[in-house]
Amino acid sequence: MLIRHDFTAQPFEVLTTEFNVQDARSINIHLREGVFEHVFMLVKDPQQQLRALLTWKTRLKHFTVGESPETTSNNALAGALQAGVWTITVIRPTPLTGYVEFEIVTRSAQSEVVMNSPCAVLSRRWDNVVDAAEKWYCGDLHCHSVYSDGRVTLEDIGAAAGQFDYLAVTDHSVITTLLPPGFPPVLPATEITFDNEVHYNVFGIRRLPDYSRYFLREGITKNHILTALFNDLTAEGALVSINHPFSKGMSLGHDFDMRHIQLLEVINAPHLADRPIDNEKAIRFYDFLWQRGYRLTATGGSDAHKPDSHGVYPLGKPTTFIHSGGLSLAGLLGGLKKGRTMIAHGVNCQLDIRQGERVVYPGDEVQGAVAFSATCDTGALRWRLIKNTRCLTEQVGVHFSGSAELKADDVVRLEARLGDETVFFSTPVHCALSQPVEFSFAALLAQFLRMDN
Repeated sequence: MLIRHDFTAQPFEVLTTEFNVQDARSINIHLREGVFEHVFMLVKDPQQQLRALLTWKTRLKHFTVGESPETTSNNALAGALQAGVWTITVIRPTPLTGYVEFEIVTRSAQSEVVMNSPCAVLSRRWDNVVDAAEKWYCGDLHCHSVYSDGRVTLEDIGAAAGQFDYLAVTDHSVITTLLPPGFPPVLPATEITFDNEVHYNVFGIRRLPDYSRYFLREGITKNHILTALFNDLTAEGALVSINHPFSKGMSLGHDFDMRHIQLLEVINAPHLADRPIDNEKAIRFYDFLWQRGYRLTATGGSDAHKPDSHGVYPLGKPTTFIHSGGLSLAGLLGGLKKGRTMIAHGVNCQLDIRQGERVVYPGDEVQGAVAFSATCDTGALRWRLIKNTRCLTEQVGVHFSGSAELKADDVVRLEARLGDETVFFSTPVHCALSQPVEFSFAALLAQFLRMDN
């Protein structure tokens, strides 16, 4: 069955095709021609259960929905192929010219093996503890594979992940459902990408998101869609991040309710030679939001798509450290929710925060005098202790020692710089913050840009 959809001039559109399945062992989908853009394809069974979520911005063109994980492609869910009417829905979320053309082939014979001994990501137990130690765990919260616009396989990512405790594969708007063996714990995640205005990572996602539920509502706008989608995802326990807000090419044209945002990516892809991302501006925006009551966890991500000029896939550049009572999906997500994060790029740093004998962690609420000490094993840095966006103490060396007094509405964090680049950053500690009064992202962004300019 060959289907072609030509795009209209509408801001976005939803196009659905029905096809009949009888006595099938596999459903094969071939993306034949069309735009290399963020256009989604949702495959649903006769019970309207979502069985695959694909994107046209992928290096791959052939996908299979099968009865077992071994005969099912990543981005799809294995299971019985019910007889009846199945649907494929194509969503074009942003204005585009062109078309998409795809073919559906059902087979009664067993499909060929797609992946050897895969691990099903969404069915993993969240409380399964890999390491019971309470400590800082290191990993990368932002990377891409050939299943979206990356140029490496999942096997390549697994081979590069040996030094890390955890990982999040954030292909654009799709979910990694199957992994080859050998990965560290992988947080189920995606980078929601409706356009190039703002991108969002979602961590701790538990299902394939049915985008059609939002785009099919009468009179809906993209901003309404984003707020409704974020509301549902966070209600299910997921965490939403604003990614690389000041990356070259990002127009920042979205508006949504900031109460559904828990994280902000302050250091993205510093390994890129042409420096297309203004991470320093992202850090200033982060501080601005904290001053307005938003207790956002700081994250970093390599946003790795392909090997660098030396042939190395830059996973972990930067690395995000999450403090957790044990290494499990629930523990990592809990650490992110509490704000217990540090980000480091090319440096090996240790941070200790104390109030008397009490150990304090980034993200904690605390009142009174707090002592910060830090060490860098890889050389001298310019350390800066920041209180309410102003530098309290600046020191140069491999060690830092300083303190701050916190009272109501105070926010204090430690950073370190190498030249003009922030290479170490921690989520702040804080005291009795006032609640936000402005919830519109667009309004907050406009205020920030006026002040920052």
